[in-house]
Amino acid sequence: MQLSVVVPVYNGAKFLSRCLDTLQQQTFTDFQVIFVDDGSTDESPKILDLFAAQDNRVLVIHKKNAGVSAARNDGINHAMGTYIHFMDVDDVLDEHYYEYMLHNAKNADVVCSGFVSNSKYSADLVYKKSHVLKTLFGKLFWSQALIKSFVWRYLFKTEFIKKNNLRFDTNLISQEDAIFVLQSFVVANKLVVVPNVNYHYLFNENSALNKKTPEHRAKLKQQYKIGKNFKRQYVAQNHVAFLWWFRKIIKWFM
Repeated sequence: MQLSVVVPVYNGAKFLSRCLDTLQQQTFTDFQVIFVDDGSTDESPKILDLFAAQDNRVLVIHKKNAGVSAARNDGINHAMGTYIHFMDVDDVLDEHYYEYMLHNAKNADVVCSGFVSNSKYSADLVYKKSHVLKTLFGKLFWSQALIKSFVWRYLFKTEFIKKNNLRFDTNLISQEDAIFVLQSFVVANKLVVVPNVNYHYLFNENSALNKKTPEHRAKLKQQYKIGKNFKRQYVAQNHVAFLWWFRKIIKWFM
């Protein structure tokens, strides 16, 4: 099996059919889908069990609510594919997404795509040329990971993740993907950027991450600071600090 797709689900019933459709419509078919039901209280558990009964590529894990990081970590533990992709349940893919990504992977530890977004908070990043990157500078520059550090843009070699004990920080509800991605860059021997295929990020203002309670907003603000401090220390420790100061103008070189 070449690919494991890990999809955390918390009360995502209204997105599940679209999510499964975008996966079943892929021109590449040799994959497993690991839906991690993170203690959902809506119809998600029943829908997921139905999916598993209808498609033998679907594995469903039901668990007590512990957050998206713990859900992704559970997915890693059950991944059987050569590569692993962390997809969000409310997003969709180009129909050739996995075919192009895996065909152009060149045995890289990390494979990167562009993305298009319906959110005013994140501009599109679309690649027209392929890049094979072995230096940390190159990985950070071309991926723009210091400002667009979404984990769903990448495929990771599963053996690479497990060998380096890369896991998502379960104490975080935000910035956990940025930290995971940047930690992977340090130990990855090669990152490949694949052009002409995109992940479609569909901003969901009602997601668990975007709750509007004062307590939740305060926690997000605090964790944004954690992520920002991590990035500053990261570039300093890895001798690429200048990239931090130029991170917002790098996009003009794409």
